[in-house]
Amino acid sequence: MISAFQAVTKMKLKTAFAICIGAAALGGCGGAESVAGKIITGGQEPIEISPETFAPPVPCPPMQLKLNTYLIMKYVRGKENEPDGLLYQATVEDWANTCTQGPDGRRQMKLGFSGDVTSGPAWKGGEVILPLRVAIVPGGTDAKPLVSEVLKIPVTVGAGSPSETWTLIEDKFTVAPDQSVKVVFGFDDGGRR
Repeated sequence: MISAFQAVTKMKLKTAFAICIGAAALGGCGGAESVAGKIITGGQEPIEISPETFAPPVPCPPMQLKLNTYLIMKYVRGKENEPDGLLYQATVEDWANTCTQGPDGRRQMKLGFSGDVTSGPAWKGGEVILPLRVAIVPGGTDAKPLVSEVLKIPVTVGAGSPSETWTLIEDKFTVAPDQSVKVVFGFDDGGRR
């Protein structure tokens, strides 16, 4: 009978202890200064998380290198296509884009391009200006570009130096959220569009 009494008393003590702990924890659930708050946060301040962290990615238009525009070769006047008349040659090798949603709903594109410039035997050293045309073209065949612009890329190349890498990041192009377009790009030396 005594052991039964002791068992009931121990159960009541455990229950009372659990109720007291739970009441103390629930009594201060309002903030990080409470017992429950300190247990939940580990004693640290809450971390602010931007809702943009969980926003779905904004779809970007596909990028397409225009046929036969990945390479540009410049020669000394009168020595076109002669190996010893080559000033430099430049290539487009990599490209990428990301998009963000603007406050007006338009997609803001950040376009990235890179490549190399290699000096030729006739190059004396100096700055090269590479003309990269970027066009935003609507879907469909033979569609006229919505925007077409030549971006100037300055690259300094020494005489007889190894290849110099060039990089361009441009974020001035935007498109409507419901517009189906593609980004067409390539070198434009003025003789082709």
